[in-house]
Amino acid sequence: MKTTTKLLFTAVLAGLATNYGVASMSEQFAVEPTIEQKLYDQVYESAEFLQQIDTQMVDDLVGSSLTLGVSGGVTGRAGVETDSSKERQTKDPSGLTDREYRCYPVECDVHITWQKMDMWAKFPDFHRRFRNHVRMAVALDIIKIGWNGTTAANVTDLASNPLLQDVNIGWLQLVRRDAPERAMSDGEQKEGEIHIGEGGDYANLDSAVHDLLQAIPEHKRMGMVAIIGTDLLAKEKGKLYAKQAHTPSEKEKLELEQIIETYGGLKAYKVPFFPSKGIMVTSLDNLAHIIQTGSTRTHVEDNHKKKRVEDYQSRNDCYYINDLDRIVFFEASAVKTERVKDPAVAAQDFDTDNPAHWIWS
Repeated sequence: MKTTTKLLFTAVLAGLATNYGVASMSEQFAVEPTIEQKLYDQVYESAEFLQQIDTQMVDDLVGSSLTLGVSGGVTGRAGVETDSSKERQTKDPSGLTDREYRCYPVECDVHITWQKMDMWAKFPDFHRRFRNHVRMAVALDIIKIGWNGTTAANVTDLASNPLLQDVNIGWLQLVRRDAPERAMSDGEQKEGEIHIGEGGDYANLDSAVHDLLQAIPEHKRMGMVAIIGTDLLAKEKGKLYAKQAHTPSEKEKLELEQIIETYGGLKAYKVPFFPSKGIMVTSLDNLAHIIQTGSTRTHVEDNHKKKRVEDYQSRNDCYYINDLDRIVFFEASAVKTERVKDPAVAAQDFDTDNPAHWIWS
C-alpha cells in the first residue's frame, strides 16, 4: 500500500471508529442499535424492491407473528336491544397466528487488495464508493436468498449454490413448507405442469394471474400485485412487438416503456432473481426481511500476509410471510409456454386436435 493510500486509509478507519463510537475498528464489536438501524436502512435503500417490502428489526432470535393482519369483519350486531340475555362480543382484528420466525447467523465478509486501494486512492471519496458497492451487493444477496433460499446450512457452498440456496430459508420455501397448497404446480391438463399459451391451461398471462388472484380471500386482496418472471414477460413483450410491427408509434411506446404492464387486473413487477418462469400474486408488504437487533458484529483488518484490507460483518436474519392467505404462486419449474408436436407420434398419425399428440416445454 502506498504511503498516501495508507494515510487516507488510516483517516477512514478513524472516521468509522468515531461513527460507531468505538476506540478502534481492528477489534470486533457489536454495533449499537440506533447505528445498526441506519446501517440496514442504507442497505435497503440500495435496492428499490427492498424499500417496498416489510423490513423489521426484532429483539428475539426466535419469535412469533410480527405484523397485524385482517382476519375478517369486525362490524355487526349482537341483538342486545331485543334480547337482554345476549352480550356484545369483541373480535380480534389482528389476524395473528402462532407462526414462528427464526433468525440464522449470516456473514458478509469482503476484502479489497492494496493494489486496488492504490488505484482508487486518487478519488477522495473512494471509501464511500466502495461502501456503496458493498451495500448494493448485500442488498442483492438479500433479494437473491429471498427467492431462492431453501435451507440454512452450517457451512454454505457458493460453488454448488450460486443463487445462495443454502444461506437461509426464503419466501417461496416458507410457502412450500407452511402452506404447500399455495405453491401450485398442477394444471388441469397434466399433473406437474401448468401450460400457458394457446391450447394450454391458460391462454395468456392475464388469465393465469386472474386465476391466481381468486385463491386470495376477497377481503384480503388489498394492494395485490403480480410478480412475474423475466422469461414470461419477455415472451409477452415479444407478442406485443409482433402485433405492433407495422405501427411505429406503438413500437416506440414499448421501447420507452410508456405502456404500463398489468396482467389479470394487477400491476406487474419484475424483480431481480425471481424465478424466470414464476408467477406470484401477493402484496409487497406481505414479504418480510427480519434482522435481530444487536446481532450485528463488525471489524476491519489490514491483512499484511495477503496484502489486502478485510471487512468482516455478521448479523442474524431471516425471511417471513406476514399472512399466508395473501400469497400464492405457480412453481416456475412447472410452467410451460411452448406447445410442440410430440416427436414420439408418427407423422402419419399426428392429429392437430388431439391434445395427447402435443407436448409442452
